[in-house]
Amino acid sequence: MGRQARATWIGDEGVAAVTLHLESGGLEVSGERRARLPRAAMTQVQAADGVVSFVAQGDTYRFRLGAAASAWADALAAEPPTLAEKLGIAAGRTVAVRGELPVAELEAALADATRVPPFEAELVVVVVRDRDELESLPVWFRECGVASPVWIVHGKGRRTTAPGDTAVRSALRESGWRDTKVSAIADAWSATRFHPAKAS
Repeated sequence: MGRQARATWIGDEGVAAVTLHLESGGLEVSGERRARLPRAAMTQVQAADGVVSFVAQGDTYRFRLGAAASAWADALAAEPPTLAEKLGIAAGRTVAVRGELPVAELEAALADATRVPPFEAELVVVVVRDRDELESLPVWFRECGVASPVWIVHGKGRRTTAPGDTAVRSALRESGWRDTKVSAIADAWSATRFHPAKAS
């Protein structure tokens, strides 16, 4: 999950109450004014007197954040984590994969992991493309002896017909799995991490 805060946008047209939401891909601004700014486009990031400022796509942006301004400037200027880092996939870590990976970025994130059967894996990655695949997961987990954390790669937004995060959480929570983290994968794909239910 990213960083979020309420702020005041200070611009040539006056001030506006906005919410800033920072993810690895960039900054989304919502509220009285809106903007989507890629991280790669941000330069000259600085904080002074409670205001964060930076240049992006030829324009200067200023947001009043008070005491949080310095921390926000550091976050905006920092190199975003790789997808492998976000998913906790280090080189040599044992991983099991079910389903066809939907994007090249996910293939790259898993490239240095060691593929093993599900019952041996330190981490399991499952891609769900339809409701039937989603509903079959609890049985598959039991049959394969999955006892490690699982990333469910699912649809995001309107650009995919794959089940979204609400459907995934509902199906997995009913089987006792606990969702603990979310990571963006691509425009039409996201992933939610689940941990198995504790043995009673």
